[in-house]
Amino acid sequence: MKILLIKPPEKEVYTKVPTIAGIAQPMGLACIAAYVRENGFKDISILDCEALQIGINEIKEHIQADVKVIGLTSVTPTLKNAAAIMKAVKELNPACVTVLGGDHVTALPEETLEAFPEIDFGVFGEGEITFLELLNELKKKENDFSKIKGLAYRENGKVRKNAARPLIEDINILPIPAYDLLPMEKYSPPAHHAIFTEKGVRLNPFTIFFSLRGCPYRCKYCASKVMWERKVRYRSVEKTMEEIDYLIKNYGIKCLEFNDENFIINKPRMVELIKELKKRKEKHGVYWNCLTRVDAVDEKTLRDMKEAGCYFIRFGVESGDPEILKGMSKDITIEQIKYAFDLTNRVGIACSASFIIGYPGETKNTFRRTLDLAKEIGPTLAFFFIAIPIVGTELYKEAKEKNLILNPDWNGWVQMAETPIMKTEALAPEELIKMRNQAYREFYLRPKYIWKLLKNIHTKEQFMFYIRGFLGVLNIVKK
Repeated sequence: MKILLIKPPEKEVYTKVPTIAGIAQPMGLACIAAYVRENGFKDISILDCEALQIGINEIKEHIQADVKVIGLTSVTPTLKNAAAIMKAVKELNPACVTVLGGDHVTALPEETLEAFPEIDFGVFGEGEITFLELLNELKKKENDFSKIKGLAYRENGKVRKNAARPLIEDINILPIPAYDLLPMEKYSPPAHHAIFTEKGVRLNPFTIFFSLRGCPYRCKYCASKVMWERKVRYRSVEKTMEEIDYLIKNYGIKCLEFNDENFIINKPRMVELIKELKKRKEKHGVYWNCLTRVDAVDEKTLRDMKEAGCYFIRFGVESGDPEILKGMSKDITIEQIKYAFDLTNRVGIACSASFIIGYPGETKNTFRRTLDLAKEIGPTLAFFFIAIPIVGTELYKEAKEKNLILNPDWNGWVQMAETPIMKTEALAPEELIKMRNQAYREFYLRPKYIWKLLKNIHTKEQFMFYIRGFLGVLNIVKK
C-alpha cells in the first residue's frame, strides 16, 4: 500500500512578512510516518509543499497515480488548502483514500467532514495509533471503522464520529521521527535569529524538536488543550538525547528549536537535559532556542541554559493590563513579566515577547498599557498579533456566544490578517489594525532599539539577515 503524507503550502497563509519567516519541519507527519513504517507500512513518503515551494496548482504533478492513501495535516487557516489538495487527488485517482488530521479536525471532526466531501476520514486527537489502525482496516476486504477510536468517517451518506482515543501514556515508545523522508537541507530558523548569536555561531542545519507533549496551563486562547487535554508527557532525557545525537550524526544539525509548550515546566528533568545539551554544544557546536513562561525562570536556570547553548527564549506575555491577563486565564502578573525580562536581559540571552491585541475587554487604554510594557521590559523582539478565536478554544466558544466573530471564512484566520477575525465591545476592526501597526512602529523604529541591534552584528551573514528582518517589519509598519 503506497501512502503519501502532505504538508499543505502555508507561508502566504501565515505571514505577510515572508522575509523573516523560516521553514520548519512538519514534525507531526514525520512522527506518524515513523510509527506506521515501524509497524509494517514501508511504502510511505512525505511531500512538504512549503519546503519544496510547491503550490496548490502543481500538486498533481507530484502525486503518483498508484498512491492508495493520502494523509494531510491542517490547522484552521490551511484547511481550504488541504481540501483543495484532496480534491485534486480525487480528480487524479477517485479511489484514493484521503485522511485529514491536525488541530482543526480535532476540534470540529463532524463539521469538517460535512463541509468538505473530498475528505474521507478525519483523525482527531493524537494521530499515530489511529492512523495505523485505519491503514490496517483499509487492507481488509470488508471494512469496519466503527471500533477505531479517534476517527471520523462516512457511512451510508452520513458522517460518524467514534469515541475519542486516550493519549499515549508513554511517548518513549514512539520511534525517532522520519527525518529521512524530509528535505532536511531546505529548513531554516527565522531569519532574525542569526542576529542574536555569538560571533561564529552557525544556525544551519536546523530542526524544530519536541522533548515533551502538552501543557498544564489554562490559557483560554490556546489550542494546546484541544489536542493535549492539559496533560504533559515527557520523553526521557536518554530518548531525547538519542534523537539529538542521531540528528547530529546524520544531518550535522547545529540548531535545535525546542517547540515544547514550556521548556522549564519540569526543572529537575530540565537540569539533566541541559547538562547533556552543554556537552553537545562543546563537542559539536549545537545551539538551541525554546519557549517558556515568565513565571518559570530564575537567574541560575537562565545562566545554566546560556552555558548549555541557549541563544534565544520565546515568552508569551500577551497583555500589559492585569484585567486582560485575568480574562485570558494567563495566571501571570505584571511584576513576574518585568522580573523575567530583567533577568533574561542581564544574563544575556536574546528573547522575544508576544502580545495579543483585541482580546475581549481591550480598550485604547489597555492597549497603551501593553505597548508601554513592551518597551519597558526591553525584549530583543516583540510580536503583536490581533486576537484569533482558535477553533476549539474557550475564546472561540466565548466569541461565538457573544457574536464577536466577524469573518466566518476559515481561510482568513491568520495572525497577520488584513481584516480582524473578531471584534471587541469597544474597538472597531479598523482600529485594531491601526493599533497593531502602531505597536510595530513604536517598538521597532526607536533609535535606541536599532542601535542596540546593530552593535550585535559580527558578520556579513548576520548583516544580511538583519536587512531581511528589517524589510519584514517595514512591510507591516508602512501600512
